[in-house]
Amino acid sequence: MKLYFSPGACSLAPMILAEWLELPLEVERVNLRAPSEAFLADNPLGAVPTLVLDDGTAMTQVDAIVQYFSDLKPEAGLDAGDDLMDRFELHRWQALLTGDYHPPFGAWFGPARYTTDHSEASLKAVKDAVEQRVRNVTKQIENQIGSGTHIVLGRRTLLDAAAYAMLRWLRNFEKDLAPWPNIARFLHAMEEDSGVKAALEREKTGA
Repeated sequence: MKLYFSPGACSLAPMILAEWLELPLEVERVNLRAPSEAFLADNPLGAVPTLVLDDGTAMTQVDAIVQYFSDLKPEAGLDAGDDLMDRFELHRWQALLTGDYHPPFGAWFGPARYTTDHSEASLKAVKDAVEQRVRNVTKQIENQIGSGTHIVLGRRTLLDAAAYAMLRWLRNFEKDLAPWPNIARFLHAMEEDSGVKAALEREKTGA
């Protein structure tokens, strides 16, 4: 399998899952500003992560890819299991991350994609408009973590990897994480994990 990734993006999530599950995974760094024709052939939207299986099948969307990895080794217990309410909780928070948390950060990091006026004032206005939305959703995640170090079910799941890949963006958004002590504790715990350390190194080196 080959995973197209970009440093700092949510493509880190499947890289973490691959480490946790000991899955063989080739990685290839993508320049999202000038993607190759080969990459665009696999994902015309030019987005990461994109996973290409050994038979050439291209798979997209971070939620689907981390679920696919988890399903490859269900005995690892990174999914919610068979309990209906556990599955609802995991999928609910996964949807919040990709549906409510990720999009405003996309506008904050790349405001030019959300306005036809690319003047400095216009781009600032876009960023200013999304800041409160980011904080509102972040507050929900802060409360969900509570005194623990996982996102759901009181244990490690695939959602921890997805959440870590996105929650680290707060360090670019805020001067520090003082307003979010539970998230800060979660990030610290993840960064002490050997699989996360290995994935971060792969993201850094592209190897």
